[in-house]
Amino acid sequence: MPKLNVIYVASIGHSGSTLLESMLGAHSQMTTCGEIHIWPHELMRKGVLPCACGRSILECDFWIEMQRKVNPLMQPQPQIHFFREQHNAGHTLRLNRLTDFQPKRLSVSTAQQVKTYGENNNQVFQAFLEVTKAQYGQTFQWMIDASKDPYRLLWLVRSNCFNIKVLHIVKNPRAFVFSMIKRLPNNGFNSLHQRLHTTTKQSLKWSIENSLISQVAKNFLQPSDYMLINYEELASQPEATFQKICNLIGCDFEAEAVHNFRQGSLHTIAGNPMRYKQGGIVLDEKWKTLLPQSSRAVTEMMTSFNRYHFGYK
Repeated sequence: MPKLNVIYVASIGHSGSTLLESMLGAHSQMTTCGEIHIWPHELMRKGVLPCACGRSILECDFWIEMQRKVNPLMQPQPQIHFFREQHNAGHTLRLNRLTDFQPKRLSVSTAQQVKTYGENNNQVFQAFLEVTKAQYGQTFQWMIDASKDPYRLLWLVRSNCFNIKVLHIVKNPRAFVFSMIKRLPNNGFNSLHQRLHTTTKQSLKWSIENSLISQVAKNFLQPSDYMLINYEELASQPEATFQKICNLIGCDFEAEAVHNFRQGSLHTIAGNPMRYKQGGIVLDEKWKTLLPQSSRAVTEMMTSFNRYHFGYK
């Protein structure tokens, strides 16, 4: 049986992943399920985030049919949300899983977990394609998973259940940190302490998670199955960047997917609210004037060991 074709959008979030996913989803040969590993949490919490159609997954005909075909909470362990401990977060550093990133044989117990995890996800992906075909009468060549998480990516790759192309999107660490601190209060010493604490924490997250994604590419993927994409290039040169992406995937370039990216999500789980807005693609570089100098200095210090690897001075 041929392996399912999966495009995995790898990222730490707040880095342009929703923009990239939406472009992909607008391509005639691709369909996206969004951050599918959040689906079990949506079921457990009775609907928190709306489907891309605007309705709760408990009211959306698409997701009602999905649950009829496969209930992710009834699958064997480890289930598809294994690396998503909470609805809105997963751990950045899992010390007991770091050896999985090394190119060596897994222990018998871990290998069985990885196998079951891959099979569970394959069942969910297949159901998504079947429901999509039934509702829209179209068969897609590629399934997009925008879950971003590096541990999830690693186990999907090591399960050997999929033909995976990885699109690793990275944003300038200063811009990423700014996106994480810009809503913090600014009213004195306590807020300064909170801002610098958040700056440090998010800078480490940027370095660690992007490094882990790179380790997956280095140790388990062919160069033809991985692409590093800078948000700044995607936002400033969307057509040229999407052309390169299509070349990697092996499909025709469709300019309409770039221009109509907001139509690229039919029934996706989670993602940035930008998918519900109007307008074209705009490069956001407000951090250059609004990021406090103290946060900039901390960010540059905390990301100094690997930001050059990702194209940032």
